[in-house]
This record gives sequence, structure tokens and C-alpha cells, in this order.
Amino acid sequence: MKIVPAVLAAALMLLAAPAHATFSIVACNAQGDCGVAVATHNLAVGGSGVPWAQARVGAVASQFETNPSYGPKALALLAAGHSPTQALQQVLAEDGDYDGTTVAERQVGIVDARGRQAQYTGAKAQAADWAGAFGGEGYSVQGNGLAGEAVLRAMADAFVASSGPLDVRLLTALEAGEAAGGQRTGRMSAALLVRTPGGDWQDTDLRVDSAAQPIAGLRVMLEQRQAHAAIIRAEQLSAAHKDTEADASLAQALALAHGWDRIWARAARLAMARGEEAHAREYLATLRSINPGFGEMEWRADRYDALRGQ
Repeated sequence: MKIVPAVLAAALMLLAAPAHATFSIVACNAQGDCGVAVATHNLAVGGSGVPWAQARVGAVASQFETNPSYGPKALALLAAGHSPTQALQQVLAEDGDYDGTTVAERQVGIVDARGRQAQYTGAKAQAADWAGAFGGEGYSVQGNGLAGEAVLRAMADAFVASSGPLDVRLLTALEAGEAAGGQRTGRMSAALLVRTPGGDWQDTDLRVDSAAQPIAGLRVMLEQRQAHAAIIRAEQLSAAHKDTEADASLAQALALAHGWDRIWARAARLAMARGEEAHAREYLATLRSINPGFGEMEWRADRYDALRGQ
């Protein structure tokens, strides 16, 4: 049976459930990175039109009854020089009662790369006790159906007190909101999106679509991403004969791997390249315990001939 594109698109939109009982933070830093961290008691929040970001422009969260046009429209307005307040006013004015709902059911947070921010919580969204939003220099926090105002306060405090990469700071804020009570109805999905001026692999786009502890799952994924960066750094440092620094990066990679078999495989290869056969055996043993099939395939590679002959 053929499905025409319009019908297929409509079906996909029905699968993107509204983000009721949601809390989020949008932020930009001085380097031009902009991003969103969000959690909700609903399915696949990362793909439901809630989080939007563009490097050197801004970030948007559209939640409660999500209007997926808000993100791209608001970012285009920010890129054209409008302030977050102006962008927010225009997207609300052009809402069009998307999906049979109105601006009364919208909750929106916007921040731009200059650090300005704006928020909106419609009357029906406000009735999802507790609901609210506020912002500060470079960030905005917003939520509905929460344990209380303390959730957003904890997020803002954690973000302001943190330092380092924006993805780490956003996730730290989301974790603080969860620790302060999070959503009254529970939890199901979470997402972390950061767009950087460098783009491509330097961006962060992590999603836990359905899990008992989605924010904890995001932390694991972010640390695995850090492990991948650390193992690459270890290889580069080793090639430059900076052995002490390479050792430190390798240790970091293994500490953050969370059982990611590829990190252990690359550690074994690096050990062989450095003539550290005892370490290579150790890393291969861990790889085999995690993934026996992959471990056996790796063991058969020519680079381990010296080990097989022992």
C-alpha cells in the first residue's frame, strides 16, 4: 500500500505527543554555543519539536502543548536581529491554533546569543500546578506540572554556579531540577541539544526516548561522548610522544566509558602501538567480558600477533 507524503507526515506528527509536565533550560554562552536540556513525563521529547538551538543565534523550548513551528520561527527572528521578547510576541501572534490548541496552552522559553531571554506561560499551562518560568543572563528555565518553584530555582542556581562546556552545564541544571522534585507525574524521556559554531561532531544531540531514569541515562551518554573525545586525545598525544598526558587522557576515557566496548578496543590498540602488551591484554579481557563477539574479532587482528605467540 502506498502512503502519500502528506498522510505520512500527519501520522508522524500524531506520534509526537505533547510535552505535558515538562521542565527545561535554554542557554547560550560567550563562545556562541546555544542549547536546551529538557525532561518530561512523555515519549521522545527530543524529537517532539520541543528543543531548538542555533549557534551564535539562540535556543528555544516550546512545551506543554508544543507548537513545533515556534523553534524555527523564533530562531529565524533572532538571527534577523529581533530580541527574544520580540520573537516571542511574533510567534504567539502567529500561532494559528496549531493542532486545535491555542496560546493558552503554550509554554515557551527563549534566549539569544547576547544573553537576553524571554518566557511565556499560557493560562491553561499555568493551571498545570506548579508552573512557571524565569530567566537570567544567558539562560531561561521553564516548567509545568512540577513539584514546586524549587525545581526551577535549583536549575537556575546550578547553571549559574557551574562552569565548563555548555552541554555539561545544561545537564547539571537538569539534574538539579530532578533532585529538587522534578515532575509530579513522573518521568519518561529527556534530551540534551547544543549547537556550536564548529558544528558537526562538536555539537551535542543526545536523547533518551523512554526510560525509568532518563536524566541519568543522559548523564551516561554524555560521559561516553567525553570518553570518545578522551580516547582520541590519548591517541594524538601518544603519537606526539607526550606519554604522561596520553596516560591521563586514556585513564579519563576508560573511567567514563560505562561499558562502551569500542573505547576498550581502541585502548587495546593504543597499548599495542605503544608496546604495552600487558595493558593490551588487560583491555582485551575487559572487551571480551563486555562483548565476547567483538572481543574475539578484535583478538584476531594482525596487530595482536605478538600476543598470540606468547
